[in-house]
Amino acid sequence: MDMNYVVKLIAFMLLFGFSSCQQEAGSTKVNLNATEVKQLIESSQEVVVLDVRTPYEFQEGHLEGAVNIDYTSPDFEKEIAKLDTAATYLLYCKSGNRSSKATTVMKNNNFNNIYNATVGFDALKSAGIETK
Repeated sequence: MDMNYVVKLIAFMLLFGFSSCQQEAGSTKVNLNATEVKQLIESSQEVVVLDVRTPYEFQEGHLEGAVNIDYTSPDFEKEIAKLDTAATYLLYCKSGNRSSKATTVMKNNNFNNIYNATVGFDALKSAGIETK
């Protein structure tokens, strides 16, 4: 494999990776901090809250009303395919990493109304969001 090609490929992947951290969908902000997540959940807007952590993490505690679909599961794409692409979703995990990746996967599967919590469950809980 040509070394120049490898360097370009790595540069592209890094560029894509960094740009995906600042996702903006038109004028809609995709990445939300804890305060913005709380405002979204408390708004009158219908939002499906998706916890993309493992079932064990979910059992240990989760946001009130959250649905658990494990991002690390080999069935993740099959599970999200069962969801309504027109609904509005808020994704969260432990740190914001898996939910960010899951947001990208969902966008690639024609979901348009997605919000990603850039902070994890503990920070959301600390912000006063209802948990179970």
